[in-house]
Amino acid sequence: MYSIRQHRSRKGFTLFELLVVIALMGIMATMAAPNLLRLIQRSKLTGIVQETSILMRMARDYAIRYNTQTVVRADLVTNEVIAFVDIDGVLPGDPSDELFNPIAGQPHRTTDWELARYQLPTRVTFAGPASDPLPTEGFTDVAGERVALFAANGSADEEGAIRFADAFGNFLRVRVAPAPTGRVRIEKYNDDDDEWYFRNETGKPWEWK
Repeated sequence: MYSIRQHRSRKGFTLFELLVVIALMGIMATMAAPNLLRLIQRSKLTGIVQETSILMRMARDYAIRYNTQTVVRADLVTNEVIAFVDIDGVLPGDPSDELFNPIAGQPHRTTDWELARYQLPTRVTFAGPASDPLPTEGFTDVAGERVALFAANGSADEEGAIRFADAFGNFLRVRVAPAPTGRVRIEKYNDDDDEWYFRNETGKPWEWK
């Protein structure tokens, strides 16, 4: 005679079936893990690069808005991208000196003030490819450091770029060029010809390692 108990027992899984499912899930997870790690790292790299490009454009806009000079720099010690409005030098009335030295007691926006700073995510560094590994290129030399300077008319003092790398050998840079327009764009390094390209500039999407 067919019983309810027999009917319920047929709806379950055997221990062997459960073990097979768990094993298959483990295999799939192991196979997917490297690709997932690469995807996470790519997201970190593109994220900080996009934030830096936005920061560059914001610095340019502030230079125009406040009729002064702004600075964007890569801090290689703290692994941060920092932007500030450069109002004056050490003393009130001094001309802009490209250094961040706000004067204590001065009202906000009458002395240097910071726009924003972004911390590099883990396993993302300031670096270029083996052919030119420097973290920055071009720009203006200020106290031995290459920084982006935007003037009150929106132009850059010198064209240049800040470079970023992930742990898999992918390189992106935020480039300001040409200097008279202060245009900001993101480019990726291509190993095949040792060149940097804007997205889809070569007629195909960027390739990732």
